[in-house]
Amino acid sequence: MLKPLRLYAALFIALLCVSAAISAQAQERYKIVIEESFYVIKPENTDKFLKVYREKLYPFWSEMQKRGIIVDEYRLYSQRVHTLSPLWTYKTVVKFKDYESIDKWLSLRDEVYDSLFPGEGGYAAPRKEIDLITEEHWDEFIREIPLSTK
Repeated sequence: MLKPLRLYAALFIALLCVSAAISAQAQERYKIVIEESFYVIKPENTDKFLKVYREKLYPFWSEMQKRGIIVDEYRLYSQRVHTLSPLWTYKTVVKFKDYESIDKWLSLRDEVYDSLFPGEGGYAAPRKEIDLITEEHWDEFIREIPLSTK
C-alpha cells in the first residue's frame, strides 16, 4: 500500500516541477529584446548591400548566436509588395536574449569580428560599408506582449 502512494507522490512532484519549468520558460520569452533595423537602399546598391550582409554580418551574428548573445538566427527581409510609407528596401531582425545581452554584444563585437575577419578594422568596417550605400536607416526595439492572462 505504501509503494503505490510513494509512486503517486513522486509522479505528482515531477508534474509540478515540469509545470514550473514550462511556466518559467514561457516568462523567459518575454525578456527577449527584438531589434528591427530598416534600410532604404538605391537599386544600384542592393547587390553590394547583400554581399556585405552575407559575407560579413551574417557570419558575425551567427557567432553571436553560438555565444548565446542572440536567441534566434539573424534574419534579413525585403518587402513582397512595396508600401508608400514607410518605404524600406531591407529589414534585419536580431533577437537579443535580454537587455544585458545587448551590453555584452557591445563589449564583444570588435573582438568577435576581429576573430572572424582579422585586420579588417573591427565591427565598424562593414557598418561603414553599409552606411555609405544607405539612403536612410532606422532601428526599432520591440518586445512581445503576452496575450494569455493565464
